[in-house]
Amino acid sequence: MDIERRFVVAEAEDDLILEDRANGQTAIVGYAAVYNRLSVDLGGFREEILPGAFDKVLNRQRGKADVLALVNHDSGQILGRTSSGTLELSSTEKGLRYVVTPPDTQIGRDTVSLLRRGDLRSSSFAFTVSKAGESFRTSEDGRTIRQIREVSGLYDVSVVTTPAYPDSSAAVSLRSCDCEVARRSYEAWLAEQQQPEQAAARSVMSAVAASVASLLRLKLHG
Repeated sequence: MDIERRFVVAEAEDDLILEDRANGQTAIVGYAAVYNRLSVDLGGFREEILPGAFDKVLNRQRGKADVLALVNHDSGQILGRTSSGTLELSSTEKGLRYVVTPPDTQIGRDTVSLLRRGDLRSSSFAFTVSKAGESFRTSEDGRTIRQIREVSGLYDVSVVTTPAYPDSSAAVSLRSCDCEVARRSYEAWLAEQQQPEQAAARSVMSAVAASVASLLRLKLHG
């Protein structure tokens, strides 16, 4: 399965916060993905998630597929899950919002402590995209943008230490963002763009060859 992962640094005050509830529990509230925010360069192209990209997958998976809340995508460090009600996911105007109630365990307490200190300040999500759910465009400055219109599968949201999807300040880690699937799509798109150009070049060459042949025939018969 071609699962991709993207990391989003918290840029706004509500991107990743702690909420102390009246029952004494602490909830982690964040955005695993933000709509219309350009990624850094992922290897020749940038990426943006369009509004509503998670709407269908959330409706399709609700009550059927379990989504986990993890630390650094580590399945051994579980903070919550949708099947138990300790993780809530929603698609808002801003992006993919998650609310997780961490357990009263060492992992849960450590995560909350690191968030309070500011040592953890980023979110991430693991997902898949079908070919029909993506497209490429060229921006006004000539850069290629991969647009994700519809996510086909959502597997986990994570609090992470490595931000790799901000539009400023933090650098991308290509090895940690699982960009290979996106790069294959990008290369396939590039090949499609080059085919018309190659066909046009062959047409011009054929026309030139035909003209030369015609001139040679005229000279021979002249």
